[in-house]
Amino acid sequence: MFEVGAGESASLPKGKPHAFLIQSDEVYSITVITPGGFFNAVNKMNEPAQKIEIPSDDVLTYASMDLTKTMEIFEKYGVHILSPEEVAEQMPEYRA
Repeated sequence: MFEVGAGESASLPKGKPHAFLIQSDEVYSITVITPGGFFNAVNKMNEPAQKIEIPSDDVLTYASMDLTKTMEIFEKYGVHILSPEEVAEQMPEYRA
């Protein structure tokens, strides 16, 4: 585990489990993800906005979708989301 402060950056290797704990009320981030599998997966779980407002709770988005279905879609694009059991095994510091 390590901390990244204002003006600093981090590089995470492919295949290495990771998570973020944001301890600030305000965060600005520039994220580069290569190859683009992550965004291809997200695009499979969205649709164009019909109006300029936050969707109601009954609208499914990648953030509110069933985690099992989300994991299946991401796997198709080469992105593996850890299950709760894998988090407990590979990243015990993030146990609930």
